[in-house]
Amino acid sequence: MNLQEGMLTRHSVRGFKDTPVSKELLIDVLRLGTTAVSALNSQPWEFVVLTGELKDKIANANVECFMSGAEEDLQDPVLTGRQRQGMVGVGKQLLTAMDIKREDKEGRIWWSQRGYKFFDAPAVILICMDKACDEVYHRIDIGALCQNIALAAHSYGLGTCVELQAVSYQKGVREYLPQHADKNFIIGIAIGYPDENFPANSVVSARDDVEELTTWYGFDE
Repeated sequence: MNLQEGMLTRHSVRGFKDTPVSKELLIDVLRLGTTAVSALNSQPWEFVVLTGELKDKIANANVECFMSGAEEDLQDPVLTGRQRQGMVGVGKQLLTAMDIKREDKEGRIWWSQRGYKFFDAPAVILICMDKACDEVYHRIDIGALCQNIALAAHSYGLGTCVELQAVSYQKGVREYLPQHADKNFIIGIAIGYPDENFPANSVVSARDDVEELTTWYGFDE
């Protein structure tokens, strides 16, 4: 798989096989991830990689918060216009693929729970950084890191889903990972071998055309 092929075929995976992912393979993925661009070489990222019982405890804490109606500590922004259309569009695609109807309240709750449970992936990478790091400046580096990790994982036959839901409730990570109290948990990446029979994995979100997004100056017509 060359780089262009990887970029064109990578997509979010929301259904995984039970097959464990080895620590050695995850190390390789993270090493490739950390080659991402980083302003001033600050490399603000750190990783907490979970599998097994501890992963399940944090997942269950997320679900408990969700089901209790607790307000999320980290929330998605309120989107409008083209950005909202993209969000709503892929949401409809996923629910359609899973045969979850608009009136199916239980089905929609079940689907939301999956995100808080890292989509039942065998492992999850939680990305954190020092609280002293700038919340805007250094998040650009974190975004580049996530893309690198997703592409590296794809090259190894793994699937990923970069998801705020993994850390949007901070109760679980704070309770079960007290040794990281001085860190801000920024994002999570569910990772594992894709289940090709899971319906939502057939969904590939569309991208807006570059020509519609770009204003050119100084180029010949």
